[in-house]
Amino acid sequence: MAQIRAEFQDGKRIVFTARERSFVNVRETLDDGPIGFSSSELLLMALGNCSLGILTNHDLLKDIPLRKATAILESGNSQNPSRFDNINLNIELELEDSSLQNQEDTLERIADNCPVGNTLKFSPEITVKVTLKKPN
Repeated sequence: MAQIRAEFQDGKRIVFTARERSFVNVRETLDDGPIGFSSSELLLMALGNCSLGILTNHDLLKDIPLRKATAILESGNSQNPSRFDNINLNIELELEDSSLQNQEDTLERIADNCPVGNTLKFSPEITVKVTLKKPN
């Protein structure tokens, strides 16, 4: 089970905490654009992280030296309310040898089996509860 705490602070940043580690995302926009990441970008990052992790830790790649693994994620959204119509995930692997040539279909199935991707494909039930606290 994953648990994340997200705390909005000072009207401009969100501090995410998980497993006693924190990440700060600044929700502020300057003249040249936003400082931090949008919620959509964070979602794509989670999918890229999950897909690369599942793929690069798979037994098929266990004994093959990996020079580089890169994921490029792009989304399209035109729905109202805002949501992604599609997500394209392109992964490039640079391997030390050619033993996996012509096995792209297998590698795609492996990468496509990450928990974040599965969650996005099979709409989870999301329950939202808001509690208002009185000021001290």
